[in-house]
Amino acid sequence: MKKIQTIFKRDWENNGGVLNQYTDFLFPDGLLTCKPTEKLDGTNVRITVRNHIVVRVEKRRNPDKIQKHKGIEEPWYKDIDEFSPEDKWVVDGVRNTDFSSIPDGEWSGELVGPNIQGNPLGLENNRIVFFTLNQAPEIENVPIDFEGLKEWLPEQKSRYGNGNIEGIVWHCPDGSMYKIKTKDFK
Repeated sequence: MKKIQTIFKRDWENNGGVLNQYTDFLFPDGLLTCKPTEKLDGTNVRITVRNHIVVRVEKRRNPDKIQKHKGIEEPWYKDIDEFSPEDKWVVDGVRNTDFSSIPDGEWSGELVGPNIQGNPLGLENNRIVFFTLNQAPEIENVPIDFEGLKEWLPEQKSRYGNGNIEGIVWHCPDGSMYKIKTKDFK
């Protein structure tokens, strides 16, 4: 799993906020071919499904300081322990998710709900939203320039729950994804 790249360069000397400069690998006009969706504030998980039955549940694992020092930068997935108190809300989210229309495969998604990240969406139960299956709400008329996004993002209400959106994720035709969060504009 690769981290989703932020569309603007970061200012690491100023709390990691973004600069008014696109990342080296991104051409802003390229975003016009991508589908903007709401970035949901939750926990990243991957679910393996066979015949509409969940056969494996994994959660995102970020490298620790020692691993980063050794050059490991990208996160990976780790199996959950369904009997561990640490993973009880993941298990609860799986139980509350309807898999009847989910095809066979490994699907990444966002675990959201009252026990996840302070429930910024005001949801009533924990569940998984599969962004790899286009379940995140699509948003139209998203600006792609620095000043436009800086003004526009804080005003946007969630299309999935209550409250404001965390940010935008652009899904591009080649499978790449790019993001910006409201809090990136410090």
